[in-house]
Amino acid sequence: MTYARARLGPGLTGTALLLFLTLAAYVYQMPSTFFPYFGGPWYSDWAGFVVCFLAYAGLSLPFDIWGGFTLPHSHQRHSLLFPEFLLKWSRGLLVQGLVMTFCALLLLQAGKLAGIWAATGTLLALQLALLAFQWPLARWTGGLAAAPAHPGSDAITAIAGDVGFTGGLAGLPGLEHNVQPLSWNTTLSPPALLAEHLRRQGLAKTGARTRGVLLALGWNLLGFVLSASLPWGGVDTIYSLLETLLGCTLWSFLGLLVLPSFSRPGTLEADRYAAANGAARPQLEAAICEIDQLQDEDLSRPGWFEILFCTVPSVENRLNALDSKHQPYGAWLAARMALYLSWANFGLLSRAVHSNVGHPELWVLPPGD
Repeated sequence: MTYARARLGPGLTGTALLLFLTLAAYVYQMPSTFFPYFGGPWYSDWAGFVVCFLAYAGLSLPFDIWGGFTLPHSHQRHSLLFPEFLLKWSRGLLVQGLVMTFCALLLLQAGKLAGIWAATGTLLALQLALLAFQWPLARWTGGLAAAPAHPGSDAITAIAGDVGFTGGLAGLPGLEHNVQPLSWNTTLSPPALLAEHLRRQGLAKTGARTRGVLLALGWNLLGFVLSASLPWGGVDTIYSLLETLLGCTLWSFLGLLVLPSFSRPGTLEADRYAAANGAARPQLEAAICEIDQLQDEDLSRPGWFEILFCTVPSVENRLNALDSKHQPYGAWLAARMALYLSWANFGLLSRAVHSNVGHPELWVLPPGD
């Protein structure tokens, strides 16, 4: 079994468990059972969110070990010792926990002061802040380092231990940084590097990345408003807000099924841009195939498998699309961006999916193309 197929195990199992527990807690309105008397000083609310996050961390730990340590070792993907892995995981968890609990507290305070629309505006501001600080958060969460920049280059060269790290565009639309793994300088051929540089330009210039960000933002905001508007939801008490945030996690799962259909054309759009702006067909094929091999993905997949599980099209489909007369138009990486931005609404699926379970270096800058 390939590494790509094997990591579906922890991803699907962990996601299914979190989804089942979230659904049970949501349907039986468990937050009102466990937090009925909260409403004292601010630190009592903070303590409630910390307890929820620690429970979430404990539930996800076995799947993070499975996906981030056991499988990579069995497939010779890295040579971290278990204490090293646990230290890296703990660092990432600490950063995520601080961000998520801080965001939840701000949502609660906004809801107490001015109701649902103030909380919704706060959620928008928090997601924009996560975008603006995406690269610093990626460094802190994954323990990434920045190598000295090449003269004349506008890319940030990141030192990452995870071979699945692809970097990507980070930051607010129009102010993006192109983050590129240092390892690509030796693992990718010069023609592939050139083609990938053109692809990254295309993601910004065609608007594919901006559309992906806007779709992710809008999806999370819509889920929050719908969940908070239900009779058992709310934003003015910790238990009503937790009920709303549980609803947001269920909405995130729906996004895992819907948003990839918008994400995949964004990849094809960047491929087409590179081909039209200087990347010869052999260069582009080299970039697509070599980066795919680093992630140990399947060159081809059954159609149903790609529709259900894959944000990035297979190599076979990407190469076929280059010969198509149809002009792709998509929202690049919208599905995975929505998961990262769901930190702002306590998203419990944000690091459970197969692409980044157990890999803190991929929690903020998820693997792409």
